[in-house]
Amino acid sequence: IYDKEGHKLLVFFDRNMDVIGDIHSYGHDIEATWLIDRACEVIGDPAITAKFAEMNKAIVKNIADIAYDKASGSLLNERDKDKINTWRIWWVQAETVIGFLNEYQKHPQKTKFLEASEAEWEFIKEHVIDKRTGSEWFWEVHPDGSPIADRPIVEPWKCPYHNGRMCMEIIRRL
Repeated sequence: IYDKEGHKLLVFFDRNMDVIGDIHSYGHDIEATWLIDRACEVIGDPAITAKFAEMNKAIVKNIADIAYDKASGSLLNERDKDKINTWRIWWVQAETVIGFLNEYQKHPQKTKFLEASEAEWEFIKEHVIDKRTGSEWFWEVHPDGSPIADRPIVEPWKCPYHNGRMCMEIIRRL
């Protein structure tokens, strides 16, 4: 559910659809922007596409302004109340590559989004991909790129879904 004033998605609700907590999930926001655009493309209805265009633009700008760390080329995870979770989580990084590339493809004059997508991919290659034989991507890394050691490679909430989808989506787009 879109929060117009905060230019973000609300993510957790109780049975009455009241918001639970004060969480801003940057990964869910960037993922939603490109998935909504893709759904609009498949539906092919200009009115629906126009309805979501301004919302997506506001969300992407908000993320670029508050959650994208230009110094490292990576996206912060989330804000929970006033605390920023600065770990870089594998799926958030994968969705950021697509989300920023998607925005650039819609607005080629905004090269900062292409640069952010490319920088994110460089961050992933350098810090998130576990280079050990037979491994996968690290679940999460510290802001300096060092892996958080006690996280499993694969488990029910960690599988190659987001990173695999990212690769297929980039191939489809490029």
